[in-house]
Amino acid sequence: MFNMFEDLYTIVPLFILGMTTAFQDTYFDEDPSDPLPRFLSNPSNYTYRVGQTAVLKCEVENLGEKKVSWRRASESSPLTVGTLTFIDDNRFSIRHPKGSTKWHLVIDKVNLEDAGIYECQVPSKVRHLRSHILLIVRERRTTKTALDIQITGKPFVEKGDTILLMCNATGKDHPPDDLDWFKNGNKLLTQYANKVYIRKFVSLTTKTIVSILEIKDATLEDAGMYVCRTSDLQITSARVNVLKTDTSNWKRGTAPKNSTSGATSSNNGTYSSHNFTFLILMIVLTVLKICVWCPR
Repeated sequence: MFNMFEDLYTIVPLFILGMTTAFQDTYFDEDPSDPLPRFLSNPSNYTYRVGQTAVLKCEVENLGEKKVSWRRASESSPLTVGTLTFIDDNRFSIRHPKGSTKWHLVIDKVNLEDAGIYECQVPSKVRHLRSHILLIVRERRTTKTALDIQITGKPFVEKGDTILLMCNATGKDHPPDDLDWFKNGNKLLTQYANKVYIRKFVSLTTKTIVSILEIKDATLEDAGMYVCRTSDLQITSARVNVLKTDTSNWKRGTAPKNSTSGATSSNNGTYSSHNFTFLILMIVLTVLKICVWCPR
């Protein structure tokens, strides 16, 4: 009975992650002679240590003349298209034996910032076919602890961009029961109206639970310390800074608003210079006036 619940605990989150691929396999192109590409079965999550070579597997049959591309789920620009790389990072490459169905994304010397959800996709006449893969990156450890918990994500984001943090915790005998997010002492929940999304995944194989916090259209108020806490009160935190990169609009050829203080300072300088000149003149006139009464 216990094993049955363990299986459900693993299958349900992974089913959600892979549901897109399963659903898309039911679509067909308008031309029966050009069947829809189909993803072959592969793991939906991988765990690597910092410095290892990560391999995210993606296999597609019925590809025809279409191209396989990889991208991070949080970014619109592709990492690779076909065997070409579109990122200025030579750690990323595609492993594709000629004539095979394999289009694996390879990341050499993986680091904590590489963690997250990746997307293997194929364009089609009906819609893009997508397969999502979760990459977990853990720090090197020399001794095994009862519980290992950490947050990964970018510490600096620009206003209007997406805050994406991933918290993962590994237990000694089994994954922790749950993970929660907090900010300024308040528990965070998924709020579609505020564009706040929380997703969780569990792997019994690696004894790991993962929670991904995504906040779209970040504002200055979203900056601060984010806390991730397990059900047995193990805690870690990470600070996120939201940068305001936009500037006030002003007409070319006129002084911007923030130049007012500079103009005031300049005027004050001119005013002080005039006062000094006036003072010298008064002293000279006073001396001349006194000398009028001087004996000759």
